Amino acid sequence: MALDNVTSALISLLIMDLVFLLVLVAVVALLAGTKKAAFAVMKRNFVGYFSNPTGYVFLCIFVFLTSVAAFWPYEFFNSNLATLDQLNYWYPLIMLVFIPAITMSIWAEEKRQGTDELLLTLPADDFDIVIGKYMSAAAIFTASLLFSQLSTFTTLAILTQGGLDTGLIFTTYLGYWFVGLTMIAIGMIASFLTGNLTVGFILGALFNAPLAFASLADSISPNRAIAQWIAGSGIARPFDDFGRGVISSSSVIYFILVAAVALYVCMILIGRRHWTGGKDGSGMVWHYLARTLALVVFTVGAVLAFRNQDVVRHDATEGKVSSLAGATKDLIQNLDADRPIVVDAFISSDVPELYAKTRYELINLLKEFRSEASKRGRTIEVNLYDGIELFSEEAALAAERFGIEPVERMVREKGAFQQKQFILGAAFKSGLQKVTVPIFEYGIPTEYELVRSINTVASGAKKRLGLVTTDARLMGGVVTAGMQMQRVEKHPLVDELSKQYEVEEVDMNSPVTPGMFDVLVAVQPSSLSPPQFERFVDAVKAGVPTAIFEDPLPVGRSYITPTGRPKQGGGGMAAMFGGGQQEPKGDIRQLWDVLELDVPGQPNMNQLYDSKLAWQAHNPYPNLAESANELWVFIDENQQGLREGDAMNDESRITSGLSQVLAIMPGVVDGKSESSLNHIPLMSTGENSGSLSYTEVEQALNTRQPISQLINSVQPGRHIAIAIEGKGGDEGDDADDQGDAESTDDDQADAKDHPIRAVYVADTDLMLPDFLLIRADPNAAQDVRFQFQNVTFILNAIDWLADQTQFIDVRNHEPIFASLKMIDSVKDQAMGDVRLRSKEFQNDYDAAVREAEEKMQSEIQSLQKEIEKLTKQSQDGKIPTSVLREKQTTFAMMQEAQQRALAVKTQKFERQRDKKVQEIERLADQKVTEIQNKVKTAAVVLPCIPPLVIGVIVFASRRLRERETITKARLK
Repeated sequence: MALDNVTSALISLLIMDLVFLLVLVAVVALLAGTKKAAFAVMKRNFVGYFSNPTGYVFLCIFVFLTSVAAFWPYEFFNSNLATLDQLNYWYPLIMLVFIPAITMSIWAEEKRQGTDELLLTLPADDFDIVIGKYMSAAAIFTASLLFSQLSTFTTLAILTQGGLDTGLIFTTYLGYWFVGLTMIAIGMIASFLTGNLTVGFILGALFNAPLAFASLADSISPNRAIAQWIAGSGIARPFDDFGRGVISSSSVIYFILVAAVALYVCMILIGRRHWTGGKDGSGMVWHYLARTLALVVFTVGAVLAFRNQDVVRHDATEGKVSSLAGATKDLIQNLDADRPIVVDAFISSDVPELYAKTRYELINLLKEFRSEASKRGRTIEVNLYDGIELFSEEAALAAERFGIEPVERMVREKGAFQQKQFILGAAFKSGLQKVTVPIFEYGIPTEYELVRSINTVASGAKKRLGLVTTDARLMGGVVTAGMQMQRVEKHPLVDELSKQYEVEEVDMNSPVTPGMFDVLVAVQPSSLSPPQFERFVDAVKAGVPTAIFEDPLPVGRSYITPTGRPKQGGGGMAAMFGGGQQEPKGDIRQLWDVLELDVPGQPNMNQLYDSKLAWQAHNPYPNLAESANELWVFIDENQQGLREGDAMNDESRITSGLSQVLAIMPGVVDGKSESSLNHIPLMSTGENSGSLSYTEVEQALNTRQPISQLINSVQPGRHIAIAIEGKGGDEGDDADDQGDAESTDDDQADAKDHPIRAVYVADTDLMLPDFLLIRADPNAAQDVRFQFQNVTFILNAIDWLADQTQFIDVRNHEPIFASLKMIDSVKDQAMGDVRLRSKEFQNDYDAAVREAEEKMQSEIQSLQKEIEKLTKQSQDGKIPTSVLREKQTTFAMMQEAQQRALAVKTQKFERQRDKKVQEIERLADQKVTEIQNKVKTAAVVLPCIPPLVIGVIVFASRRLRERETITKARLK
């Protein structure tokens, strides 16, 4: 399968190359038909180059250097991305060697051999000579580049098992081609100035050096504005689009104009024979100099005009890694044109492998934000501080001005776990508004973080979100747990929501009417007191958008009262003095009636209601088999037997694009059969699923009975979450008349104008803080990579209620990055061996310790029996007490000695176990390194063989032809 994928990728690239070559052939055919002399010059130089072994030597050097630059740096395998970032960095330097090697002989060799005069006597004008020479050099470079492309692509195709981004590689090499064509035109100027090949090579490198090194201007210019202008004048910025897979008109125009200016200078240099030496010679020099300067000024102006005004800008990557979501473009379009946004992004030079994709995506998106804003007449100024050191001035600026400081993460690199510090943050500012993202976690969509931050500083105001104060204590506080008071920290979800909303706590001691909050979030609202609960129900009935999380059996936070259980109050000191009695709580059935929900279950003796719990026999993570049971409900789109959209409703904006959510011991909910509201199922269980009563689940958990023994019937398609929209029926009219005295006629009028809009989730455990940690770091567990999208579901639900669906679209826009699957498979296999062998070592350690303990017990057992016998005799008065004490002292000393010996043995076994584990880890890392080194060697050596072989054949063929014209007598 992998070989088929590699072949398919190669065929795809060859088709792109064929189309590209056909365009070039069409241009050459047009030249051959209209400019025969130019075509003759081109053909002569092209054939002459590849008829000489020296040409193949330079081709070999070019392929060698590109392969070394692409695959040899440590950063290539550390990033684990199938890109050519390392080659992009070194490519200008390689061109400073290769391009002068092509151009140095274009005219200098003609002068050295004296054939320039003969060439100028042809029936052709100066343009024919210059364009013929230029196209021959371009053809030589194109052939060399195609060979390099095929060798590089083959290596990447093997490393990715055919899963690389063909569009990205083709576009990158298209950028290399434009860079080469521009540098060839400049290098030709050097060749027209001298008749010495060595001088031509040196001058060609010198003339191209300013464009190649312009990107380093910030290291020599203290003025950042000037440095940025100089850097933008070099080839790095226009090439950057191609290197990211984007074909932009501004980049193409840059290369064409610079090449045109250089070719015009070549025309002047070859045509100077017509006017030098005459009486107007000096005047003509100034005339053509003025022309050239005017053309340079025009070129600079055109480049600046088109730099951020792309008529055409196309992301050619297959994974759309350099594209913005439609919602993002709409956001940029709606920005205030008179209110610029400044983004300062700080990225350290050494970023861990886990964050390499995030770094790549962040840089890509920031540049696309800048381009998109400029195209739409908006201003997003991006100050990108990339590759900074932790103790540099830029790092100090990030910390002092924006509070972006190095973060520390435990990572495994180069065969060892280590704490690594790095910077990967950004600050957003517009007017007086400011937002800082101190770290872009690699599990959180980067585009979403950027859009949310830009929207916040651009709008100048956030929508209001009210967190209802319940037992869940999302804002933190003190709760009663058993007989003690417990301090609860603020839920990390609050910090996440605060990035987008103005989050406020709502105690429901007064009515909440439409317009006060854009959305309410209530976690376990049944724990509210009856008056508070009635006000909450009135708010929902009045049309306040509300996200409701009601759990029949909360697991992760024991202080949350289950739906059907009475609320205990007066813990701590009150319980010690006879307190701790039950507190009244709301009747959740009132809310269900308003939302017209059907929740299966039964009333209990506390005059409350026990909801049924959902179960499902599906676990996509075998490593969780020991801790998870059927009450861990994995809402999984990839579950066998389900069609797309069965588990996650793909027609809802909330769940469209989601694939997996984990609900722990959730309830079951559905809409009533005859309902005036529109009930939209969001998450449902699969084929092998159903529901169990609260009582039998509680008994099973208390007695440690397997949940599977309770299952006696299957009821697939049980809903865990549901969205509710529409205007309710007349059921609540009487209740309104008898309700809270604080309600007014205006409130009742508002209720008619605002239809009910709510999301009901029969679980609170899906918002455990652990899921936010997993979202930030999906590799947090050593043996498994979780795919839970719990946090995304919660944010989508809240955004849907707040009518901020653009953020949902941005979250769903996930670019596809090609990774080095071959290396990943080797790593996974190696780590699998490490886990297996480590478990074996642990078992050996446990057995050795157990054996040592048994031996110790057997050695002291006889003495212990003797002491028991003496104790009995001492009690009967048969032996003196002193004898017993002596024996007890001896036993204690012996037991202590045995314990010390056991501790020594245990430490020895631990050292042996740890040493074996370290050895197997070292061997695993060594195996990965060996594969990487083999890939490096093959990628560098193998591409050099074909041009060397052809060069030897050409050399031998030339020698044979030379010997044919020499008499045998002279050969002797």
